[in-house]
Amino acid sequence: MPHPSLTKATGPGRVVQNHNGRRGRIRLGVSFEGIREGGGVPPDPNASVGSRQIMEITNFELAVYSKSGATLLGPLTTQTLFSGFGGPCEFAQNAFLGDPVVRWDSLAHRWIINQFARDDVTNTNRLCVGVSRTADATGEYYRYDFGYQNLPDHPKVAVWPDAYYVIATAAGTLFEACAWDRHRMLRGADADQQCYTLPASTIPLGSDLDGTTPPPRGEPNLLINLGPTDDTLQYWRFHVDWTDQTRTTVTGPRELRVAPYTRACESTDPTQCVPQAGTTQKLDSLSYSPMYRFAYRNFGDHQSLVFNHAVDARGGVGVRWYELRLHHGRPVVHQQSTYAPGPTYRWMGSAAQDRKGDIALGYSRSSSQAHPSIRITGRLAHDPRNLTTFHETTVWTGAGSQTGSNRWGDYTSMAIDPVNNCTFWYTNQYQPSDGTGNWNTRIASFRLSDCHAHRHHHGHRHHHGHRHHHGQRHHHGHSRQHGHHRHG
Repeated sequence: MPHPSLTKATGPGRVVQNHNGRRGRIRLGVSFEGIREGGGVPPDPNASVGSRQIMEITNFELAVYSKSGATLLGPLTTQTLFSGFGGPCEFAQNAFLGDPVVRWDSLAHRWIINQFARDDVTNTNRLCVGVSRTADATGEYYRYDFGYQNLPDHPKVAVWPDAYYVIATAAGTLFEACAWDRHRMLRGADADQQCYTLPASTIPLGSDLDGTTPPPRGEPNLLINLGPTDDTLQYWRFHVDWTDQTRTTVTGPRELRVAPYTRACESTDPTQCVPQAGTTQKLDSLSYSPMYRFAYRNFGDHQSLVFNHAVDARGGVGVRWYELRLHHGRPVVHQQSTYAPGPTYRWMGSAAQDRKGDIALGYSRSSSQAHPSIRITGRLAHDPRNLTTFHETTVWTGAGSQTGSNRWGDYTSMAIDPVNNCTFWYTNQYQPSDGTGNWNTRIASFRLSDCHAHRHHHGHRHHHGHRHHHGQRHHHGHSRQHGHHRHG
């Protein structure tokens, strides 16, 4: 059943925002250089924000910063975290590692780090996971590796009360949706995973908790994906039961009608799509997937989720963003729009909400006349629906274009400060000069409105499900847990 606002026929042009918002530009807070020049592409930069620190991770390194931008640790290779752990997570000479994610668990006040490792010599595939023992990102970590039959490519971790959920490519048009036993991992105990192999055209994202108000007890993790037709999204509901695995359920896919869209450069080549100044090298639009994160927030009177993907717009590429809300556990479209004020290329977006319901959107912007730059926009909660009302704001403008590779990056990250649930921190990349692999990353903070008074902390709750399992089940057994390791 479509949302009432979508019952009328809606063409691709009907939801395009072709003008800048009238609220003026966003005032930046802190803005500083992050990890740079890891030696390859794509860098896949993302960061998360904790009680006192910011942690950034790329395909090559990790670093920890203060909230004023001072470097507290690193940059150092992510394998440093797995020193003495053994296997492909530690020994990169036999393996390749990548697609990392760092998240702050706002219910437990801990950090979780993940990246894949593949060892071609022993033909083993792992996800290498670190869970901090305290709120200090430079301190000790419980370390895990989870095994898979195929390379778990593009793995994205989502924080949820009953599990850490990770969704990755399995093989071809199959993806692996797994739940890791969060409660055991938070205390360093041996931890199981429960995995389900599901068919999909692209890689879904799991709903990822922001704030300290957990979802209602027993609320499944929602997986979102682009739909089989270009006027739909598809979703699954994943509820894990650690006491009795036969009561774990994965239901779906179901389809959600949205305004029609055309994936960026679908008629030509999405992977050779975005032009840059001074070179014929075009960049990957990443339009085949929803873009990280699928940010969830429980406002008490409603549950809201935001995400985005890259679509054709006005002779270029725009960012289609959505706010979905849960009604009786099912997502409906609360608002949607394609942000494209001017015929240029905007892609690689990331969105999140503050505790007032303001939405911030960050992305890369490029054209044949401009080097790739880092931009942000946003809207306030009470603004008219389907519009970003802030003027497009430049965080940083690159002084060069990427030559020699179309792989610009696979994701960026919009994070929210857990201390006030008001300050956004956006992490993206740029080129300081023309070249390949000579990227820099930039981290910047901003607010869209003033936030006063902290929300009450509700803690987190454990729950058990009673549904029957729908669909195929793959259980891969135990992970290995090897204590912890101090570094820094």
